Amino acid sequence: MKDRFFRKSGFLFAVFLLAFASAAVFYAFREYWVFYTPNMWFIGGAMGLFFILLANAALALTLYGLRRYGCRREYEIPFYRKKWFSVLCVISAVLSLLATVAVACILVFGGAETDRVVLLYLKRMAPWIVLVIGAAVAVVMLPACKGRKKAVIAALLCAAVVLVSVALAFPLTPYRITSDPLVLDTGADYSVVFATSDKGTGFLEYEYNGTAYRTYAQESGRIIGDRLIHSVHVPYQHLRNNTYTVGSTRVIEAYSYGSRLGKTVTSQSYAFTAPKGSEAEYLVLSDWHSYVDRAYAAVSKLGHYDAVLLLGDAAAGMDFEEQAADDIVKFGGTLTHGSMPAVFVRGNHDTRGGFADKLPSFLGLDSLYYTVAMGDITFVVLDSGEDKEDGHIEYGGLNAFTQHREQMVEWLQNAEISGKHKIALSHAWQICEPEPELSHAAWQALDDAGVRFLLSGHKHVCRFLSDEKEDEQLFLSEFPQIAGYIDGGIADKNYVASKITVSAAGVGFLAKDTAGNAVLDMFLPWTDR
Repeated sequence: MKDRFFRKSGFLFAVFLLAFASAAVFYAFREYWVFYTPNMWFIGGAMGLFFILLANAALALTLYGLRRYGCRREYEIPFYRKKWFSVLCVISAVLSLLATVAVACILVFGGAETDRVVLLYLKRMAPWIVLVIGAAVAVVMLPACKGRKKAVIAALLCAAVVLVSVALAFPLTPYRITSDPLVLDTGADYSVVFATSDKGTGFLEYEYNGTAYRTYAQESGRIIGDRLIHSVHVPYQHLRNNTYTVGSTRVIEAYSYGSRLGKTVTSQSYAFTAPKGSEAEYLVLSDWHSYVDRAYAAVSKLGHYDAVLLLGDAAAGMDFEEQAADDIVKFGGTLTHGSMPAVFVRGNHDTRGGFADKLPSFLGLDSLYYTVAMGDITFVVLDSGEDKEDGHIEYGGLNAFTQHREQMVEWLQNAEISGKHKIALSHAWQICEPEPELSHAAWQALDDAGVRFLLSGHKHVCRFLSDEKEDEQLFLSEFPQIAGYIDGGIADKNYVASKITVSAAGVGFLAKDTAGNAVLDMFLPWTDR
């Protein structure tokens, strides 16, 4: 009897690889299961579908084994000649094909933000994926090999074990600094933040008043050595109008007694200056969502600037340190070249993911609401947190932002905000979006403090708050002295970046897109308050 194609051993092993790969990729999408599950109740939600995919991979591998090694006795009818075997082969192949198409569609339509997270999850899962596939290959294929072929495969497996063992004990990738420094103004000092290709220490070197300094990223006297992102604090007067370098030593292992260190790398020298007086130009960016190339294109059309205001939503979420390293630290370092200060405002997407709670510490920020003085301007930095109620299904029961915003508004109501001119920074213009009463209290506190402008993002449009919008009109009518500006951000394939030009007379607003088209160009006076 002629053997059918779908019952051939090579085809069945390919089905196993396809089934296992689709299951692994689907599992790498698990942070988005919350959106799939409501439509999958009949199989236990996304986790149920994942178990079905795993079961299908196990079925395909079992069918391969039966086809390859089952029924060796001549008087027996081979398994693969039986009807049930053919039916199972077809079912497994169809399930694998459907799963592959579905996962491919999610990848294609998910966008750069989603795909980036999936790849990072797959990177973390890679050892387990290799282990499963390697074990499957060894168990089901090695016994069928004979002579020189078996010896070659066994030698390759041994070499792989040795290579993995060496890689575990000695890092094989080069160690380097991967970003220019991002100098964040914390309101109390500068936090010089930079990233490296692997975990290590971070230090800053400079001279001040004839004394050489090497300052480390440390906590309570212990040098931090387990991060890709390094934050070194330095006093304002030590860095302004000065030069500095950053450096790092790779930390392979740290013991109770001793440690094993790798290469030490240092950067080029950076010359740092900060805005002073009544005139300065500030680059304003929000909502780049990992689309850094489009943001750079828009920024290149705005010309010179003296400092950078980052208004949040750097990525889809903060699941991994690598996301913060690339989309905040490297992005900000490229914009500032380590030569000017920046202010970071957290966006609602920056609050999401397993790394989100570590983000402030890694950036060297003790608080996410504070005041920053640059020249004649006092920036009131606020943290609007998430944009939905804490109990929303997206947050998985891990949010308490109402309490956080209540504490922030209480701080704002009691803070002594000095300075000639005042500008508030918040990712969402409402400041406390899910709580209207708190939003009103926050705006009232800003008005009482004499704040003239509120810069925000979040909406992915570029405009000022308008009387034509009912929710915005309520604030504008009660607080006419505060002009609310919404920075652009990413929209479709376009990105809008802004620059504000501050002078003694007022503030000029200029916004351009990736093609250099002027989206907004306006000047507003400070007015007497």
